[in-house]
Parts: sequence; structure tokens; C-alpha cells
Amino acid sequence: MKVLKSKLVTGLMILAVGWLGLSFIKIKLHDNIVNKEVWELEAKADNLEHSNSMLEKFLSYMTNPSFLERQARLKLNYKAPGEEVVFVYTDNSANISSSSQDFKNENIPNPVKWWYYLMEE
Repeated sequence: MKVLKSKLVTGLMILAVGWLGLSFIKIKLHDNIVNKEVWELEAKADNLEHSNSMLEKFLSYMTNPSFLERQARLKLNYKAPGEEVVFVYTDNSANISSSSQDFKNENIPNPVKWWYYLMEE
């Protein structure tokens, strides 16, 4: 028992406990770093799996015969045998006629404008 009470043994025990404490802290820090890297890699793997599934869906859509036919019609002006094609052009020069009067620039009171609006129809 006298050996345990000596200053040398007490000092060695303090050094051993300090060394073990520092080792534990170092191991815990490495554990946190590894866990963070594992989490990041799992997230990256999930993103890659999602991207892969989206690419597979896109590829199946691109190889769909109806998609290919539509693209041929749009980009290559494809016409099936026996099919008639009609071209429709929009007329941007047509004036849009309005039955209502335009009172924006006149100094007419609002009730009078409403009277004209309601009595037109």
C-alpha cells in the first residue's frame, strides 16, 4: 500500500490517465470525421441513384416509338402515308375590333362611362 501512496506512482498514474484521455479524444475526433465522410458519401450515393433512375426514365422515353414519331414530325416534317398536312398561319396584322368605346383619354365622369358601357349591349 505504501507503493500506491508514493509521489512517483501517483505522477505516473496521472500521466497514464492524461495519455488515455488524450487518446480517447483523438479517437473520438477521428470517429466524428469518419462518420461525417460516411454521411456525405451516402448522400452522394443517393443523389447518384436518383440521377441514374431519372436517366433511365429519360432513356426509355427517348426510345419510345411515339416520341420518335413526334420528333420526326416536328423536326423532319415527317408525314405518314395517306395523311394530309394543313398549315395554319397566325395573322398578326389583323385589327381586333371592340364594340365598346374607348374612354381612356376623355374627361368623362365614371358613371357616364358605365352608362355607355351598360347600354351598348
